[in-house]
Amino acid sequence: MTRSLDLLDLSILQLSLDRPRAGVREYARLLGVARGTVQSRLDRMARLGVITGHEPGVAPAALGFTALSYVRLNLAQGVLDQVTERLAAIPEVIQVDSIAGDADVMCHVVSTGPENTEEVLQQILAVPGVLRTRTEPVLRRRVPHRVRPLIERMVRDAAT
Repeated sequence: MTRSLDLLDLSILQLSLDRPRAGVREYARLLGVARGTVQSRLDRMARLGVITGHEPGVAPAALGFTALSYVRLNLAQGVLDQVTERLAAIPEVIQVDSIAGDADVMCHVVSTGPENTEEVLQQILAVPGVLRTRTEPVLRRRVPHRVRPLIERMVRDAAT
């Protein structure tokens, strides 16, 4: 277990995932600790980078962006930062990761359908330094992004 997190921290994280809108006072009541304790723990976890945001989860599909693709990019040497900056300016590019393997960058791209996907790919290919792309459309998401199982395992480990 991460030395900076104890069982109370993990319990607060679990509650924040289970009841994200409940608030600090409710978390304190459920855990049987002072409101200030919960708030200071949340603040500390934010400083440590454990809690990375407080915005609501928004489903791109509900906004009309029903198609998701993974786009692998091969780049010219020495242009990673410049390419990343240009990719961030394309709204449909929702995440960019540098990777190891047969490509340099992996982009998560949303679109309204095949024609829009092609338009976004053309924008990506127009970025100076992008040499080649390989697109892999997502057919169906089988397991959504999640952290709850990691926290649950850490709680079990801390209890033993």
